[in-house]
Amino acid sequence: MKRFLLMTILISLSALCFGQDVETVSERFHYRYLKKEQTKEQIQKDNEERQRNWQEELAAMKANLAEGQRVSDNVKIEVQTDVEDNDLIISVAYETLVVADAADDYALGKYTIQNSNACMLMCNFLKSKLENDLADYLKEGAKVDTKITGATDGTPIRSRIAYKGEYGDFTDKPITLNGAPYNMTVTQKSGVTTNGQLAFLRTQGVEDFLKTQVEPLKHTENTFQSIAVENKEKGGGYRRVSVEMTIRGAFTEVEPAKTEKP
Repeated sequence: MKRFLLMTILISLSALCFGQDVETVSERFHYRYLKKEQTKEQIQKDNEERQRNWQEELAAMKANLAEGQRVSDNVKIEVQTDVEDNDLIISVAYETLVVADAADDYALGKYTIQNSNACMLMCNFLKSKLENDLADYLKEGAKVDTKITGATDGTPIRSRIAYKGEYGDFTDKPITLNGAPYNMTVTQKSGVTTNGQLAFLRTQGVEDFLKTQVEPLKHTENTFQSIAVENKEKGGGYRRVSVEMTIRGAFTEVEPAKTEKP
């Protein structure tokens, strides 16, 4: 029995907020895989359309945030999707266009996602996509690999920052720090004394959200990789997080490329 894949986009927040039955791009755009295997060309074409529509949805979510959750126009959030070797790759990242005007991201010494409106928007967007549009890819036992990059600016830590143990204690946890392998230790007793530890905890805030708040990921086989970056430059625009998720084997029933006989 061939697998049928159905991906349905959520109604945009603008329609929900006003309670109107308005047909949106999200409602019109569906991924309905027919009773035949899709060619690689068809899948790539669908992926391009998926990315365009997701970017529009992300912009709509940003525009309709409540007052206390607002993200300024100075923050640019992008989503990218790609298909590679039958895997579906989703990347979400944000940047501050003018670092001197940064005001929407982590304050100095903060690491939970609630401390960054931009990070919260990114996480909630991923949650909506994973629980709805991508539900058919995330059946029980599906394999999902996630890379989370957390960054700090170059402001030095002058005194110990308290760590409340929200994500547990870590002793010699293998991560990547500034592009190299590193064994990270952060405990409630030690607290945070380096920017590398702070960047790592920012990745853990996102990892904890994905593990506990996204229903499909409670039943899939997940791997998480933390990447910590200590930027030398100073400013709120350098204190940020990005996520890349790979759903393994999402397109295993793809029709092989046709080749002409010699």
